[in-house]
Amino acid sequence: MKTTRVYLAILLAIMVVTPLVMAVAAQQQEEQAINKQVPGPEPPADRMLALYTRKLNLTPDQQAQIKPLLEERQQKLTALRNDSSVRGRQRLHQVKQIRDDEDKKINTILNEDQKKQYAQLEEQQIERMRQHRRGQRALDEVQ
Repeated sequence: MKTTRVYLAILLAIMVVTPLVMAVAAQQQEEQAINKQVPGPEPPADRMLALYTRKLNLTPDQQAQIKPLLEERQQKLTALRNDSSVRGRQRLHQVKQIRDDEDKKINTILNEDQKKQYAQLEEQQIERMRQHRRGQRALDEVQ
């Protein structure tokens, strides 16, 4: 009888303590997740520079020359995106103009092999944008 009461007391203690311990552990994990510093995405210019460096084998000097061009392009595109007075085809034309101007500047920095690879990268990017647009249109039609 006495041992039964002891076992019941232990069982009751386990039933009370276990959820408390689990709740504390869950709260600590949540706090760690919140406090964990997750780096945000790199600025687009830095991502593009890293891509070009990897794909085109840019020298440090070329990287230093191209980085300000990419940053300038990003600033222009951001300003255009935020300009509500420019719409539709006019916006597309200006985006193309900005990209073409910057591409010409970048091409002056690259050697011949890099220019060919750069042109291929740009074509791939344009094709990805087209595919994305087609997919988006298909989604819009379904909805």
